[in-house]
Amino acid sequence: MTSLDGLSRLRERATAQGIREDVRVNQRHLVDKILARYSGESVVWRELIQNSDDAGATEVHIEFRTNGGDQQVTTCIYKNNGKEFKDEDWHRLRSIAEGNPDESKIGFFGVGVYSVFSIS
Repeated sequence: MTSLDGLSRLRERATAQGIREDVRVNQRHLVDKILARYSGESVVWRELIQNSDDAGATEVHIEFRTNGGDQQVTTCIYKNNGKEFKDEDWHRLRSIAEGNPDESKIGFFGVGVYSVFSIS
């Protein structure tokens, strides 16, 4: 028996007994918790490389530009030779957790790309 079978039986029993409760989700809190998992030091680069792989890229180029004097990084340019974003890709960026409809792709959950905001 899989855990899904057990959940189905539990739901059937609860429904048969007239027990029904809606579940509420604090969406803001949920998003904060999910994005907190993507705040590590190297997460941004891992996510960008994984997204490049999903796009079929065979090369990645990262350029760091500094302000000169104290070598403070002021600009980061990330490029790959994968497929370009389509309109539906841009739409998915505006919708957290819609992710990539292709479950075999790394970015299936659609939250990792937001890690770039940790360096912007």
